[in-house]
Formats: sequence, structure tokens, C-alpha cells
Amino acid sequence: MRGILGLLLVDGSLLPYPSPGGGYVQLTLTAGATESVFLEEKIEELKQFIPTKAEIVPYRTSPRANGKTTAVLRFRLSSAKLRPIYNLLYPFGERQITQTTLDLLGASAAAWCWAEGCKIKKNKSSSLGRVGMTIQEAQLIASWLQMLTGAVGIVTEGRARPRLEFNKEETAKIQAALFDYAPKSRQHLFKGEYWDASSIRSSRTELLLGERQAGTERSKTNSLA
Repeated sequence: MRGILGLLLVDGSLLPYPSPGGGYVQLTLTAGATESVFLEEKIEELKQFIPTKAEIVPYRTSPRANGKTTAVLRFRLSSAKLRPIYNLLYPFGERQITQTTLDLLGASAAAWCWAEGCKIKKNKSSSLGRVGMTIQEAQLIASWLQMLTGAVGIVTEGRARPRLEFNKEETAKIQAALFDYAPKSRQHLFKGEYWDASSIRSSRTELLLGERQAGTERSKTNSLA
């Protein structure tokens, strides 16, 4: 349970479906086309805990006012094993980061959290997003990271969601403490390198995106005909 919980702490949507047999929970993970490698790595990790044949499904969003669409990747998995995870992450039916959840998690979960929302700046300081919807949740994440790594972060407001800011020295503490747990596709965030490895796309997913787009174009042509 801890392995799955660590993966989903700051990402993913869980939706319960009741049934006479006890019901199940559907997990949805989404990502942009440039995040395909990271999404695939996350799913491979997830499959160690819940074996499944479910795969990434690429699609394009509905056209906006300017006629443009966006390539999106989606992975869905339904399992009764996700029920305890849902209960922890949605204690009152709404997603919330709580101390109870964080008390169950360690360095591996912290590394996924860092990989999900960290941005390294040119001066090697950092900003960490995806730390909850409220200041209180962000403060819980800050205290949790400090306990695990010794790094002190500052909760900042002024955005749609709070963020944690770490200076150069505190950033280095987190990177050193969590490097051994870093997802391979995001290791640059644990080395202080200023570049975006998420732009490296998976050839397998790129092929699927190309096929889906070509199929869409063919459908449009047939419809017009």
C-alpha cells in the first residue's frame, strides 16, 4: 500500500464505484505528450503492486476556439485494491494531504513528489509545486520533507496553489538525500541540472500519438466525403 500511496500522493485521480460486491476504485493518470517517458516509468512502478494489462491511451482534446488541439496521454486502472488508498487520499470525499498519510511515507514517496513538481532555477535554487490545494497542506509537505532530508522550505502564496521555495543550499540537501530514490527519467532534478528532460518523448508513445492523429484525420476525410 505504501508503494502505491507514494506514487499517487501528489498526482492522479481516484474515483470510487460502489457495487453489491464491495465496489472498486478507478485510477486515472494523465500527462502531456512531452511527459511520456515519466508517465511510463510511473506506470511500470505501479504495475509492480497491481499487475494489469492496462496501457497508456493517447488522444487529442476537443478543438479550442482557435481550432488547435492538445495531445494528451491517459492511463486508467480499476481495482478494489485501490480502496484503502482512496480512503487515505480522500478522507472526506475530497482529495487532501493529511498528516496521517505522510506518516506512512518515506524517502521514496518524497522523491516522486520532488520529481512531479520541482523546477530547478538557474541559480540552483528550486520551486516545488503540487504540494496541495491549501497553505496548510503545503506546510505539512514542508515539515515532512524537512524531517526526511533536513531541508527547510518556505511556503509561498500569490498563485492559484501554494508552492515551496528552497534556496540553493536547501535544494542541495534534498537532492543529496533523495537521489538514490529518484525516477530515472527525472534524475536531472536531483543533480541540480538546469534542463528539461521531460521533453524527451517515448518513441512508443510517439508512435501511438501519430497513429491516433492519422486515424482522426482519416475519419474527418471520410465524414466530409
